[in-house]
Amino acid sequence: MKSFLAAVLAALFTFGLAALPASADTTGLVRGIVTYGAKPAVGVTITLTGEDSALHSTTDATGAYSFSRVPFGHYELSATKSGLPTFSEPIDVESDSVVSASFEMQLRQIGQQRTAFVRGAGSNPVSVNSISSAQLGALPENQSLDNVIETLPGIVRFSYNEPVAHGFHGLTYELDGVPLPQSTTSNFSEIIDPRDIDSLEVFTGAFPAEFGGSRQGAVVNIISHRVSDLNDAESGSFTVGAGSYGDLQSTLTENLRLGGTQLFFNADQERTDRGIDAPTFVPVHDNSNTGNEFLRTITNVGARDTLTFDASNSSSIFQIPINDTPNPSDPIVVPSDTDDVQREYSKFFNLVYTNNDKSGNAYTQISPWYKYDRVVYDGDVAADLAGGNPALTQDRHSDFEGLRLTHFNVFGNNAVKVGVDGTIENFSGNETIAYDTDANGNPIPVQTFTDDSAKNGSQIGAYAEDKWTPTKFVSVLGGLRYDKSNGYTDGSQLSPRIEINGQVDPQDVLHFYYGRLYAAPFLEDTRRAATILAGAPPSTLPPYDLQPEHDQYYEFGLEHELSATTRSTINFWKRDVINVLDTQQLANTPIFAVFNSAIGIAKGVEGRVDSRFSNGDSLFFSASLSNSNAGGVSGSTFLFCPTLSPGCLSGIESNTLGPEDHDQTFASELGYTKRFGPAHSFFATLEPEYGTGYPVAFDDGSMGRLLPHLLFNGSIGREAKRGKKPTLGFDATFTNFTNDKYILKINNGFNTTQWGQGFRADLRVTAPF
Repeated sequence: MKSFLAAVLAALFTFGLAALPASADTTGLVRGIVTYGAKPAVGVTITLTGEDSALHSTTDATGAYSFSRVPFGHYELSATKSGLPTFSEPIDVESDSVVSASFEMQLRQIGQQRTAFVRGAGSNPVSVNSISSAQLGALPENQSLDNVIETLPGIVRFSYNEPVAHGFHGLTYELDGVPLPQSTTSNFSEIIDPRDIDSLEVFTGAFPAEFGGSRQGAVVNIISHRVSDLNDAESGSFTVGAGSYGDLQSTLTENLRLGGTQLFFNADQERTDRGIDAPTFVPVHDNSNTGNEFLRTITNVGARDTLTFDASNSSSIFQIPINDTPNPSDPIVVPSDTDDVQREYSKFFNLVYTNNDKSGNAYTQISPWYKYDRVVYDGDVAADLAGGNPALTQDRHSDFEGLRLTHFNVFGNNAVKVGVDGTIENFSGNETIAYDTDANGNPIPVQTFTDDSAKNGSQIGAYAEDKWTPTKFVSVLGGLRYDKSNGYTDGSQLSPRIEINGQVDPQDVLHFYYGRLYAAPFLEDTRRAATILAGAPPSTLPPYDLQPEHDQYYEFGLEHELSATTRSTINFWKRDVINVLDTQQLANTPIFAVFNSAIGIAKGVEGRVDSRFSNGDSLFFSASLSNSNAGGVSGSTFLFCPTLSPGCLSGIESNTLGPEDHDQTFASELGYTKRFGPAHSFFATLEPEYGTGYPVAFDDGSMGRLLPHLLFNGSIGREAKRGKKPTLGFDATFTNFTNDKYILKINNGFNTTQWGQGFRADLRVTAPF
């Protein structure tokens, strides 16, 4: 039953929330002092242009200026005054950063020093990367949030298109400054549709004290819509598309200005014959249908206060792909009429009140939120049993209620942030398992076993951090976070974090970070399903032995500015883990469950070159070399081992380190976008990617690695334009156009075979209005 908070938020959504607005915690502060001949330059017009917006300020009697809330992104800072030199300089703004750009106009030089903690992670030169709306629109795989994130260093594409960051499962998502939690390990649909996204930034390390409490390979910070996205009283577009694998899609956007409120609405539908990675290169029984609706409002409440409201609703249906023909890569063959299906439903609401101090140097936020998730797995009982497998049906759902309190203040050389996050989750699950063999594999009459579970849990996290900038060359971020969780298991941790950035010359910034991280396991119980699917008696219920994960993370890197438009980074990192939280498929089902590895070590080096040119062209190159090992498995799928045989894990239950199944040694991606035509409205992008094969335990017990893959992706299109003479937009995308056939996983008794996607072409046409 929904709580009072959930009911209030749902009611607000129902009535459209015409009076509610937005400015979530995804902004930074830009400030500085302008001088001319060592004296304050008064009345200079300062303009900040970028991300489809233009902000203006004027220097005061002391030569000072400020922009109090600038959404993260890439901007051009310019200064003009009659009789004085005019110039501009690119700057990057990150969430909660304080960018200090002071300059002497007589010298026509600008000295930029990033002084902020970037959404808590300080002016993190090597661990924060952003993707603008222009870049996002030109990427060949921009219909998938996971594929977009996987273009960044340190993040690789694993089975079912799951992003794996720095050797570990689990990404943390923030939408417009509010947590967006994942409820189970078995969702195929993405947490938010990229068609609802304006831009995003990703932390692959150096996590600020603000983040914690859940698996955190990376933090993805998303802006859905900006104030600058609406320039007219009303605007919108309608997009239709078609492509390979029988893909059909449509998207409607409608943007309105209602008095002081800006309203943004997106709705989209898509169906395809290739919904998820399949056990055959040409997918069989792999259709999917997805639908999403998203609403955001932006309104100022008084001179300095804002209120934001987001609401989303999504539903998806996935056929579970099958292998109905014997082949060397997958020994498991099932009847051709097998019809397993998974259905997923999600709703999300948040409300953010922001009070901005009149000085422009502080703000306070109050953010209640609610999320509902449901995953239903409908197994085809008769066909599954005929194929020699247990038959499973599940219905799992979670209600999350959360509250975030935040205060940020800049005092001279100190930028202080404190906050509290509280979350309550109510989880319940219903499972029915049918089987027709005993523990020794002998046939028996069909048995049906029902296993229902329900649990309430909570998490609370509190933190304080201070970014101290004693000189323009050094900044130090110190933070302390406390996490406490309870559910099937309880845990807590006090986590110190420190980051030091030092500018060693005008082009180079050295970076060091150390932090402890804490992650609670998902609030779900798959013990009995794991044991029965492995052939153990249904009466068996092993003890719940999952434990929270405890990490120590180290990072050392360098940022080098190759030019005013090109930034390069190199980053060395290492993660030491106790009680690794990992996931494993339940036998041949697509249901995943969490298990522990007693110890884990991941380490690597990653680099990126990112260029954004004044003519709109952009270039990036990302590369990662890493190694991820773990040992001492227990829990989840492996719970049946003590029941069946004390030695059934053949040694992997020991603390001997071995490669994780998602350990991709080397990955790289290159992307170049060329803008051309009137107003640079046309674009063409080429984006090749390369990755080595994942480690695998073959069915005969031998170990090895799968073959590497090299894919070539591209896109060409034109942006839709509104105005007196509107023009249609189009977007033609091509992925894996050499049709490289590569395998992500091989069936070895613990998981299914999964093939990467072959050649795909899509065409979308957009009509603006």
